[in-house]
Amino acid sequence: MAGRAQADEATRGLLTITFDDANWTQYRHGLPVMREYGVPGTLFVISGRANEAGRKQRAWGMTWAQVAEFRDAGWEIGSHSVSHPSLPGISDAEIVRELDTSRADIEQQLHQRPVSFASPYGDYDARTLSLIGDHYANHVLAWGGTEGRNRIGDTDPGQIGRMQIDLRVDPEAVCAEMRRAAEREIWLVLMFHGFSVADAGPYETPTATLRDIVVCAADLRDGGHLNIVTLRDGMAIAAAH
Repeated sequence: MAGRAQADEATRGLLTITFDDANWTQYRHGLPVMREYGVPGTLFVISGRANEAGRKQRAWGMTWAQVAEFRDAGWEIGSHSVSHPSLPGISDAEIVRELDTSRADIEQQLHQRPVSFASPYGDYDARTLSLIGDHYANHVLAWGGTEGRNRIGDTDPGQIGRMQIDLRVDPEAVCAEMRRAAEREIWLVLMFHGFSVADAGPYETPTATLRDIVVCAADLRDGGHLNIVTLRDGMAIAAAH
């Protein structure tokens, strides 16, 4: 029965929102919008920076207490490594250390075992994918590939595509993508980095753009057209379809 229910959910189309890095702008500007509309997502944490944030008065990254607020709001917490290296450029032993230590940090701080991983800089190769697959059930891509449009029932958990959302993106175009996902039973995965109220940088999204996207997503969800899920739950639904 559970598998049937998951498959029925998938027929509405799926949307997953992901935040990379766990920087403070996501906590300050992103989480309030997501809470307001009851939208969950997946937060990929650089665990070493979260460790450092607790020891600094003004830190770039979130503290573990701030990360825990995402968890308590229904978010999945995934790993984005310990120190954010380009994995293809380091040894197997160093990669395993990044994978193991970040997972242990998240388990120790949040009391949940992460199952999803985002490669720093979006860099990966066959070697790194194999090592990641030994430690995590899901791996998301950044840029290129499917542009965030994943086929429900035919998604490789090791190469889940994402669409980058930044200051250049028109929120209405993203809303149109969500409508198409609902109509065509597509799993759309969006990727955000930092947020800014004004003067957004290259990897930032204006907070107003985030709100427009989330309002559209919530309207589609409330109309019964779109199921908004974490990456972990989206993969479970897609696999059961």
